[in-house]
Amino acid sequence: MRIREDVIAKLREYSLKVFPLEGKRPARHLSTWKEIDENVPMGTPFGVALGGINNIFVIDLDDSRLIPYFQHIIDRTYSVKTGKGAHIYIQGGKVCPSNGSIETSYGHIDIKSKDGYVVGETSDHYNKENDGYVKSGKSYQKFTDSPLEINKIDPKEIGKIYQSLGFQHSHDDSILPKKDNIKKRNLKALENGVETGNRNNELFALACNNLKSGLAPDIVYDNICYINDKSSQPLGEDEVKQLFQSAIAKVQGDIEESNTVHKIDDKTTYRLTDEEPKELKPITSIDDEQFILVYLNTDVEVAERKVETVPMGYFVVNGKHGKDLVSCESPELLKEYNCNVFKSFKPLVNRWKNAYVQSYLASDTKVNPKGVLDDLVSLERKYCDNPYDYDYYFEAIWKIHTYFYRLFPLTPYDDYTGMKNIGKSKRLDLNKLICFNAMKSDDISLSALFRTVEGTGATILIDEAENIDEELQKLLRGGNQKGHEVTRAEEIRGQYTPVSFDVFSPKAFGHIKPIDNVLQDRCITTKLYRTTNKAIANSEPDEEENPLIYSCRERCYRLFLDYAPEIKSLIPEAYALFSDVMGRELKLWLPLVTIALFLEKHGCDGLIEKLMTKLSVNSDEKKVKDIDENDEVKILSVLLEKEPENIPKKSRELYNSINEGLLRIYNLEPVNDVKLCHYLENLGFTKRRSSSFTKWININAEKLAEAKERCGMVEATQATLGDSVSSVGSVS
Repeated sequence: MRIREDVIAKLREYSLKVFPLEGKRPARHLSTWKEIDENVPMGTPFGVALGGINNIFVIDLDDSRLIPYFQHIIDRTYSVKTGKGAHIYIQGGKVCPSNGSIETSYGHIDIKSKDGYVVGETSDHYNKENDGYVKSGKSYQKFTDSPLEINKIDPKEIGKIYQSLGFQHSHDDSILPKKDNIKKRNLKALENGVETGNRNNELFALACNNLKSGLAPDIVYDNICYINDKSSQPLGEDEVKQLFQSAIAKVQGDIEESNTVHKIDDKTTYRLTDEEPKELKPITSIDDEQFILVYLNTDVEVAERKVETVPMGYFVVNGKHGKDLVSCESPELLKEYNCNVFKSFKPLVNRWKNAYVQSYLASDTKVNPKGVLDDLVSLERKYCDNPYDYDYYFEAIWKIHTYFYRLFPLTPYDDYTGMKNIGKSKRLDLNKLICFNAMKSDDISLSALFRTVEGTGATILIDEAENIDEELQKLLRGGNQKGHEVTRAEEIRGQYTPVSFDVFSPKAFGHIKPIDNVLQDRCITTKLYRTTNKAIANSEPDEEENPLIYSCRERCYRLFLDYAPEIKSLIPEAYALFSDVMGRELKLWLPLVTIALFLEKHGCDGLIEKLMTKLSVNSDEKKVKDIDENDEVKILSVLLEKEPENIPKKSRELYNSINEGLLRIYNLEPVNDVKLCHYLENLGFTKRRSSSFTKWININAEKLAEAKERCGMVEATQATLGDSVSSVGSVS
């Protein structure tokens, strides 16, 4: 006698599911037995749900006298002795035959197929008695000479057996004998009931047909009960109810499938789904697992002979299943995730060296966050001379954040500006050596940027950023936001198809002249000054000369893998640390403040205070710059020179007054009426036209105060922002 665990394991090799039975019926708590797949202990009978990817079906012989007709098939495919006959398992190939049955002079033959089941080997056999099942003393056992494998059998062989039994087989389904159409069978059943050996299948088929025809379910149920009562051996009431519920579920499923499954050609089917595909980016934290992309030199072997050495992409993984190193081309990985990373990319090879990766995989020790920060700050002090002490910590935290940026909605761009020969390029060089997959260029093209970011998640470092063209500026303006993509037409199999590229990644700029004002708003700027320290001036970061550089980079990889869930959990707490900052500025600083909060919890004191000081200085500088460059701010400044009640409200008088103030304060040429109207509306003021003139109706003290706050000319308060429409429509 075979062990049940071996039987079930073999069935699962053919993607067949098993579930517990009560007698010969699915256990009553398993109303959706087709979706169940669970181990069933000895002593409990189990069912085998048929179909699967191999379209497995069973020829169910109800009488041992039929076995000699099928013996040559039983000897060639997995077959099981039943209480009275046999279950012959067969692979259907591309097509799964329909469920059906025939009555012979020796008993009936059932074809059990998709949406059907049979009792599995090692189960006890039960006989039906008085609406219940009792053990017969027999069990389901494999035929001694039949193989363990479920094999394909030529349908013509089965057809010849039917012919020897006196049946013609169907033109539509060579596995089944020819049968009357469903309408004739329905009329016949209403007159005489259904045959004993075929009652379950036939009642189910009739119920499905009547439901599909549009009859009300209660009428169909009454018809099925009537046919059952007319049968020589009717089913019990509970069995009829269960059969009818199965028919309703089958018909509803067929209707849903007809709307969600679309056959394109013989080989292609489109199946609608509500499941969102899981994306695997170069840095990903998903389902309690962390993935980070590395490129390692790999010997490619064909037929056990080395062909070449190629820098191949791998994901280092840490999470609920432990640590692992997985190829970007792993079938198991690509089955579970959509992944568009570069499979090979030489410029980034050995950013994390194989020996160190293997050491990490074999270790249970987490990296020390404080040690990483301390060493990064020491590198900043060695190569850079900052005007303020907090800048050393800001730069170290910004570098760390390039390994965590995908945990946040925005990433702040790092911006270095100042005169010539002050170390802008050197700072970008240090970033290139530390930051995640960093790539430095002073002439990167648009397509190179978005393809590199999509394929590697690279930190992009651009020197002489004042020279980038308008198209690249547009891309960079959105590239600090998660989910921002650019779409290009790519040639795929001879046809041009729109393809989206992810451009979200950290970026840093170095420049002398000002860069685009909107792009600047995505940056945290550090103004640099020429150092008087000769040691710093003469130093250049070099990974080979200073091993601490590689050590810091290597530990940043481990920092992400070890601590990403903890940092992600701290985001709400970090949000609460902002009091006077909101909007984009808050989101820009959120990644840095969250990482500072994490580091403080691991022994790095005072970091949040240092960052908040940097934030305050940076914010004040932006406000001053806005006043200098923002036309709306200049117009508001002119309006604020007068008491609200003295500001003209009629358009012509107001426009003349504003232009006089712009000339006197800023030495500006007059602004035309259309632009002035646009600027005033941007400030939140409203105009209304009467029969003779246009009047600005809400230039009052309350609205002026709100405009000052929105332009950053005063500290923000929640109260004033909450009443933004209170003064619209009032006349002062």
